[in-house]
Amino acid sequence: MTEMESVKNAQRLFHILQAVQRIYRSVEGVSYEMFLADEDKQGNVVRCLEVIGEAANHVSEEICAANPEIPWAAIIGMRNNLIHGYNEVNYRLVWGTVQNDLKQLEVRIPQIISGLDMPLDFKVDHSTDDAATF
Repeated sequence: MTEMESVKNAQRLFHILQAVQRIYRSVEGVSYEMFLADEDKQGNVVRCLEVIGEAANHVSEEICAANPEIPWAAIIGMRNNLIHGYNEVNYRLVWGTVQNDLKQLEVRIPQIISGLDMPLDFKVDHSTDDAATF
């Protein structure tokens, strides 16, 4: 993998991590019933899941193959279902994903990023929504 491919993968992986963290901030202290009653929270969580799936879809095959414990196809499939089935969102499934599946991404994504061969002047800027800067 070239340095530029590593940078692009790191950016996409960081977008996944950011979206996971936004979801956790959005649902902190929220029960399933509260989530169902709050369209803004639903919209935020669904949008973040879409971002996660879109970014995952652009992570290189090499990264996906090296990290088979992450269900890349299921993540991308959920994004596709949310985007194309926007009028039939299964919020029980969305809530289950938030409660049961995102922790693995929160733990593994930083590990994957740290294992990439990055240029010395690459850094992830946590102060903005930009994934990476040079």
